[in-house]
Amino acid sequence: MKLALCSLLTMNGEQQKASAFINRLLSNPAMQGLIPLQKEEQIFQFLLQNSQQLYPTLSSANFFPQHTWEQILNLLCAALVEEINKTLLPNLQTIINEKTDLSFIPFLRQQNIPYQKIKEQMYEFLAQLLQKPEARKGFAGSYTALAFNFSEKYIAQLVTRKEYAHFELVKVQRLRMGKEELKDMINVSMLLKPAIYSLTPTGGTTPSDSTSGTVQSQFAEKIFQAAKAQLSYLPEEVIKSAVNSNVSFTENRFLEATSRIAALFANRCKTYAPQAKVDRGADTPDKSWFNIARRNFKFYGYDVKMLDEFFKIAAENSW
Repeated sequence: MKLALCSLLTMNGEQQKASAFINRLLSNPAMQGLIPLQKEEQIFQFLLQNSQQLYPTLSSANFFPQHTWEQILNLLCAALVEEINKTLLPNLQTIINEKTDLSFIPFLRQQNIPYQKIKEQMYEFLAQLLQKPEARKGFAGSYTALAFNFSEKYIAQLVTRKEYAHFELVKVQRLRMGKEELKDMINVSMLLKPAIYSLTPTGGTTPSDSTSGTVQSQFAEKIFQAAKAQLSYLPEEVIKSAVNSNVSFTENRFLEATSRIAALFANRCKTYAPQAKVDRGADTPDKSWFNIARRNFKFYGYDVKMLDEFFKIAAENSW
């Protein structure tokens, strides 16, 4: 009994030290302006890249004596996730409950399920999914796009211009919706984009191209079938749009337009910094990103015609 109690006290002491160390890193001014998952990724990379410099200090008597670097890293990563979740999960609830409008659903399917029930199901699905490190990393771009309402200005432009992307949404995908409903369906597609990790064991990897981040259509279909059971209140079109945002358009030319746009916005927002200052003579951030993406569209599986259109929009509006 005494041995077990001592072990528990030691464990609690180590957790407190790990949390204190992580909170010191989180309080660094360089973390200001970053969303929770961006902070998490930066600190994780800092720990990995500075292991040799950190280990002598962190293995000392003041921290975690007689621990290997792997053991210390596990303690710190657990503390990091715990601290980030204190902000991430309440913010996710706010995004779902206050920023997510589901009034596009009647345009897809007539149903009597209260929107709040659907939102609760989506939150439970994502909260469970975000226990996986790979899902957290994959969600960062979507989270940023939703937190800063990135899609609104671009969808407004698409509807006004009525060019390629609008044609794909309205004529090909046959979404008879207004501007707001189109935006909201794309936002929910981004929100549920990490569904692609739902069949992956914690700590495992998806059968994807780890560099481009895309998966094969056959694997996406398996995810879709599994996700339907967990997101039973949502129309299948929405779930498929979300899952297919992880598939390469180069591989599957029949991808939904909402999937293609959701993929672009989520990937753009992995590095989105709304307060970033633009140097004189330099391209604006969105224009620069879409231009680079145009040159690499085959590798990342983007729809190059959509990239061309978003590049023009960003250039004309100095975004």
